[in-house]
Amino acid sequence: MNLLSRLSSIAIATAIASGSAGPAQATASLGGVVTALSGLGACHDTHSMPGDTLQDTLSLSAAIACQGGSAGGMVTGDAATGSVTISGYSIGSSPIPGSSQVAAQVQYTDHWIINVPAGTATGLVNLPVVLRLDGMISPAALSGFSRYFDYSMNIRDLYGSLNPDPPDSSILSSNGSITGTGAFSSTVTGNLNFHYYGPGSALPTTAEVSITLGYPGLNEGIIDFSHTAAISMILPPGYSAMTSSGIVLDFAPAVPEPDRIGLLLAGLAVVGWTVRRRRTI
Repeated sequence: MNLLSRLSSIAIATAIASGSAGPAQATASLGGVVTALSGLGACHDTHSMPGDTLQDTLSLSAAIACQGGSAGGMVTGDAATGSVTISGYSIGSSPIPGSSQVAAQVQYTDHWIINVPAGTATGLVNLPVVLRLDGMISPAALSGFSRYFDYSMNIRDLYGSLNPDPPDSSILSSNGSITGTGAFSSTVTGNLNFHYYGPGSALPTTAEVSITLGYPGLNEGIIDFSHTAAISMILPPGYSAMTSSGIVLDFAPAVPEPDRIGLLLAGLAVVGWTVRRRRTI
């Protein structure tokens, strides 16, 4: 048993532009899905929201306890900080792998408007950007797939080419899968060129950002990426940036929300109790 078919059956459309220039959309797009199963599929809980839902915050969670097993997960997103989080736990109710399972995915896209200080010459402005992903997968975790976790993070000049190399340097990406357990930390930095057409232009300096995180099926253990996946800029004096809905961006590191902390603590308690029980049997 796995949750891949269940995730595939829930449409989570991405709202990432295909490369043609255009005006910024009204608000950020945030969506996701969390599905938890237990008792060899006897009970389940699913909560989802399409990935092209126009909103500036997202919080979805699912949890189930059935026939001695339990599973739960949570995803969040915050356009004001350019960040998303994802986590989950699963404890099987029998020796059969996958008797409990949790799977989740979260998607975020937005257009950031960059305010350039007066007197800046038209052309390209070069800005430092950072793609950061931190989290952990518990040492005893078991996945129903050949990987535990997938991630994709991207930022680019909305009006630039799709070439990441000089002289364009208009896109920065971090993509991959995690196949082992333990702590994970990735920070990708670079300097991107953004088009600046002058004050009052109908084409404001704009960055297109997107993040997709997910785990396809956790059978045992904990996945905790509530330390936040985030895209940020290091803005020089005089510069500022806002979301497509006009929220001033705050690039300070986020702190996990209380409800997420409670969910993970509950999962950790169940994991610890289960490990101790199995050692005494």
